[in-house]
Amino acid sequence: MMLKLLWPLLLLPTMTLAQAPEPISHWLKTHCTECHSGKKPKGGIDLEVVIEDGASALLQDWRQIERVITSGEMPPEDEPAPTSQEREVMISTLRNWLQGILQSRPEVPGTVGPRRLGRSELRATIRDLTGVEIDVDRHLPADPSSDGFDNQGGALSTTFIERLFRIAEEVAVSAVILDDGNKTPITTYPIDEITVEGAGRVLSDSAFFSSRGTASIDHHFPRSGTYQIDIRGWGQQAGDQPIRFRIKIGNEKPRVIEIPETRDQPGSRSIELSVPAGPQRISATFINDYYKPDHPEPSQRDRNAAILSFRVEGPAEGMEPSVFQTTALAGEGSPTERLARGIEHWLPRFWRGPTTAQQCQRLLETASEAALDPTSAESLLRAAVVAAIASPRFILRLEIDPPESQPGTTRDLSGHELATRLSYFLWGTTPDPKLLEAARRGELEDSEGLLIHTRRLLDDPRSRSVATNFATQWLRIRDLGDLRPDTKIFAKFDRKLLESMRLETVEFFDHILRHRLPINELIDASYTFANQRLARHYGLEPIAGQQMRLLEVEHPRGGLLSHGSILLATSTRQRTSPVLRGKWLLEVLLNAAPPPPPPGAGTLPLPGEEGADLPLREQLQLHRNEPACSICHRRMDALGFSLERFDAIGRYRSGDIDDRGELPDGSVLEGVEDLRTNIQNSSGFQRSLARNLLTYALGRGLTDEDAPAVARLLVRLKSDPTIAALIEEIVVLEAFRRRLVP
Repeated sequence: MMLKLLWPLLLLPTMTLAQAPEPISHWLKTHCTECHSGKKPKGGIDLEVVIEDGASALLQDWRQIERVITSGEMPPEDEPAPTSQEREVMISTLRNWLQGILQSRPEVPGTVGPRRLGRSELRATIRDLTGVEIDVDRHLPADPSSDGFDNQGGALSTTFIERLFRIAEEVAVSAVILDDGNKTPITTYPIDEITVEGAGRVLSDSAFFSSRGTASIDHHFPRSGTYQIDIRGWGQQAGDQPIRFRIKIGNEKPRVIEIPETRDQPGSRSIELSVPAGPQRISATFINDYYKPDHPEPSQRDRNAAILSFRVEGPAEGMEPSVFQTTALAGEGSPTERLARGIEHWLPRFWRGPTTAQQCQRLLETASEAALDPTSAESLLRAAVVAAIASPRFILRLEIDPPESQPGTTRDLSGHELATRLSYFLWGTTPDPKLLEAARRGELEDSEGLLIHTRRLLDDPRSRSVATNFATQWLRIRDLGDLRPDTKIFAKFDRKLLESMRLETVEFFDHILRHRLPINELIDASYTFANQRLARHYGLEPIAGQQMRLLEVEHPRGGLLSHGSILLATSTRQRTSPVLRGKWLLEVLLNAAPPPPPPGAGTLPLPGEEGADLPLREQLQLHRNEPACSICHRRMDALGFSLERFDAIGRYRSGDIDDRGELPDGSVLEGVEDLRTNIQNSSGFQRSLARNLLTYALGRGLTDEDAPAVARLLVRLKSDPTIAALIEEIVVLEAFRRRLVP
């Protein structure tokens, strides 16, 4: 019997890679081609053609065959099925054959078009170049996501360019302090710069409120420090109270001011407080409207309010030039001479590559024309910073092919192009001076040098970006802050707990990466990260403080499957969802995304509909009885039910909980422990991590031509199953170091 099971594996080395393994082709012809062949093959796949084409058939067809055999979806329940041992042999035979095909193919680098910096990349790049922290999200919409990630570019629309100019101006104001004799900066906002909302309207000189409404401004605080906010206004007084405004500055606690003055003699009220650097909204809301139309005294019938202006003064501590400004204007000479020297120093960093004398001169001329005071070096520098940031060389990641390049050929990336790819891959920001210098010296153009600098970047704290940007998108918790469980059911859930859940996953992934731990610890670990709030929520041993720390835990805690972030993201607002959780497991961890539901697939009954009162498992069983739904839900629901011990916000539930799931091949998952084992034993987990990390690194979706590269990554994971090793293998791939000329 054992020889019968092993003979396909013994035979495999003698097969030609061009033909499909005989055990697989024979079995497919015997059990599958009756339905999956002819003019209208089921599932849209003609197995007779696939078998005949062998290695030249579409890779995705063979992957689909592997997937349905592995999952037990095929053959159908009413057809003869192989034993578990026979199935394992077939799967192993097919995988070894496919691996051999892929490894025999040459790597083909793809083409990555111009990509604009995403919001997180833009924020980090500005911070690292100028030291300025800016709220980019306030100016720009969310980046479009493609293939699961938002680092694949976007259009440079007119609206985007206008907003980029606003960002550049804010950066210039914060990064470069004007020499005004050390006077404390004062900014006044008249009525035409004030936004009015609610029951207000703009008059010639004021924002007038006949009922509750708000006047607001957006002010950029150039430095953290003490500021004085003056609000000037008046009231049409009535009743026994003067008009009152609630003043809100950023995230500070609101304050209330009273203005008893009238239109003839407006008054001003001041608030002094400490404000962090960056953009903040300042608002004044009229809160004590009064209306008594039957009052005998006409002047006492209606209380209304008006805002004339906002005034911001500070910081009281003064303004010291930034490191960027000091370096950019170092030395003696005229303002233009100082700026010219500085541009030669900082422009190559802003544009991530060499700059010519003509480009520097053109920027100098642009700054001279645009500066508010061309006799001031500081004013010239502000104008130059705006022009440099608004340039396509800054906002776009460009890989420009030499004029002599022929379409369809491949070329090596330049050192600076590699530096840019590497830095945004691992740091999510611009290359530092060391990496740019390595690029200039040619150190990145061979594998050894590239690996040396890759390891340096991984050792740097900025490589946390892999966890905050890659992992959160791969695991689909990037938008966790938008989720709101039903507070009628989960009354104690709040934003602080939500943020702690996100941080648990980020810290956990970063720890495994930074310490070169096996990737299986992502699934099954004896520790997690928590603070006081999250530990209490999970029922762990009490700890103090809001700082996340490593905690030893016992099963069922440990690993991504018990993280509140993921359990919440795969639930509805009111309850757990085995369907959502099963779908997430298939798509994210098992590299086995189910197809979109067919038309008429149906949904679970809504409240009040027939079957809505049935237990969830019975509702899903009715759903699976529909032929259009059963093939996917058999596996999806079984995987999802294995997480039922965790509620919709990640708490563990003891007692009588049905967390049993039967897979299509007849095997049974008894809760999360069996699920962990199932995922760890699946080749899909490693393939999912490899494919997604490669997609993120390249900034483009993968095609069949990337299959040899993915196969190479999987081979590396067999010998060194760590995220760090996977990254090291990615950066030396042809796909990362070269490009196809379009």
